[in-house]
Amino acid sequence: MTSPRKLTLVPAFPSACVALCFSLLGGCAGKAVKTFQEVEDFSRYSNSYYSGTPELWENASADARKSGKPRVAILDHGERSLALRINLIRSARKSISIQTFDWAFDESGKTLIWELIRANRDRGIEVRILVDHMFSEHDPEIISYLSSLGTSFQFKYFNPSANRLSPSLLDTLTNATVDFHEHNSRMHNKLFVMDDLIAITGGRNISNQYFDQSIGMNYKDRDVLVVLPEGGELSSVLDLYWNDVHSLSSSRMIEVSRLLKKGKKLRDLRRRDFCPFPLFEEIEARANDARWVNETFLTSSCEVRSVDWIYDLPGKVKEAPVDASPVSIALTQAILAARREIVIQSPYFVLSENAQEVFSKIREELPQVRVIVSTNSLAATDNWATYAAHYKEKRVYLDDLGLEMWEFKPVPKGISGMMNYGKLLARLPLPGETQRYGEKKFRIQDFDDSPSGDLRLRAKPGSGLTNPHLKVPPYLSLHAKSLVVDGNVSYVGSYNLDPRSDSYNTEVGLLIVDAAFSARLRESIMNDASPANSYLIGAKKRKPVLSALNNLFNLISEKIPFWDPWPIRSHTSFRLRKGMSPVPEGNPDFYLNWENAGNFPGLSLWAKKQISTSMFKAAGMILKPLL
Repeated sequence: MTSPRKLTLVPAFPSACVALCFSLLGGCAGKAVKTFQEVEDFSRYSNSYYSGTPELWENASADARKSGKPRVAILDHGERSLALRINLIRSARKSISIQTFDWAFDESGKTLIWELIRANRDRGIEVRILVDHMFSEHDPEIISYLSSLGTSFQFKYFNPSANRLSPSLLDTLTNATVDFHEHNSRMHNKLFVMDDLIAITGGRNISNQYFDQSIGMNYKDRDVLVVLPEGGELSSVLDLYWNDVHSLSSSRMIEVSRLLKKGKKLRDLRRRDFCPFPLFEEIEARANDARWVNETFLTSSCEVRSVDWIYDLPGKVKEAPVDASPVSIALTQAILAARREIVIQSPYFVLSENAQEVFSKIREELPQVRVIVSTNSLAATDNWATYAAHYKEKRVYLDDLGLEMWEFKPVPKGISGMMNYGKLLARLPLPGETQRYGEKKFRIQDFDDSPSGDLRLRAKPGSGLTNPHLKVPPYLSLHAKSLVVDGNVSYVGSYNLDPRSDSYNTEVGLLIVDAAFSARLRESIMNDASPANSYLIGAKKRKPVLSALNNLFNLISEKIPFWDPWPIRSHTSFRLRKGMSPVPEGNPDFYLNWENAGNFPGLSLWAKKQISTSMFKAAGMILKPLL
């Protein structure tokens, strides 16, 4: 049997590098605003406060062993996903193991660290944390404290630069010069495992933005909770990374080692040092509520036919760039097996020539297969450089490959069902948030996505519902990575549809075979890819002669490998007119029912994102081979 064609995608240019090349610097200043007050009384945080619901999970595990089938639940709501993680830490009987690409030391990150400390010190729970080094935040005092807790609490970094928590620019450049590919390869895995039987995997890293707790941008993400009938496999996967040569104990990081060698006792950090603000009072209370946990996560779960963990080996980092990886091969096989429908959700969607050949083959040999893609609009994305490459290829995706593409709105109409939006609009900012998001007022009515008013992600003074600390309303950036094939095979994991996931980064996820679960996952993706929550991408209304000339110039521009000088695209974004039916493109009423929203809806003409995207598309494609 011949191997399937590898699904290889165009590199996503790293945000940090892009910012270095193209960012337009700015700042703001203003009068002080009222902020969250720190907690004064910590008396209620007794040991019993961290009790969790261990019996509930023991019963769930026993039921899974009895049936021999795993249970899987979709975690679409960030705040509930945070409450679940807190609950599992409190409920653990033996161990908690965590792998993640990014761990921020904000309120969510520090709260979870504190919960892990309490589990370890109060109940002897073995804790292992493995964090990729590149984008995680580092506090020498906290990391040194964690390193001093003993062998039952271990913290490691994956592929650290110069063995420093905060490497200098010279250190980073030196590492990149010695071996660019290895330095550029990262552990992108997201795994949370309790007692080797209860697991969470998906797209979420550890920060406020992934749990709907930021008053600025939050990520519209997805995890799955898995109750396994038996353990063993996940421990083996975790051990592979934990024991790999690229994993370095935090005690060996230079700044930490120096603090530990001074000989004086480290300050005994307390709850106040980790979570001084009462931001999660309701969430933390729910984490001990067995009824709420059962109804929210277990009652809504599916008993599925089978699950397969698909993961890359840590050696991929040393071998990068690789021609194929286990995760990309498995997903390509699933896509090529489609006979009716492929539903893809990826925040970054940029197809290479090889990937285009895969979808071209599907269209040629199986024209009945519908391919639906849910991805970010430019206003919603956190990586405009990736969007620029995607924007360059839109005609190919729609005309040549026949994809149906939806781009997520930053403030979708269904946002209140996706997150606790009212809470973010009403709550006081944290001290760091006033610095991050400025102090200009916004009026929520000004962000109505309707034919009469465009969503503009910029400061707008006004009266009405206001928060004086925000320049923009809280908004969402799609970050979920999921796949549904023929309503029976599903994937949820860390894999982005870009070549970093294929050739550089290590990835992990869950491949699920089950019709009922697939139906739920498809429903979740299609809710995002709906007229209320996304823009439909389609061809502009044809004009004789002008459209033909524009199409010709687009074709010529596409053939130029490193730049794209022609500025007028043949495809654009559409929003559904009020009271109209969402007829598909090709229907005689399409242009009556759908309104042209422009190429970059939600952004002003001079928005930094729009300018940067246009510049990068026109002249920056030569930078793609750097990855």
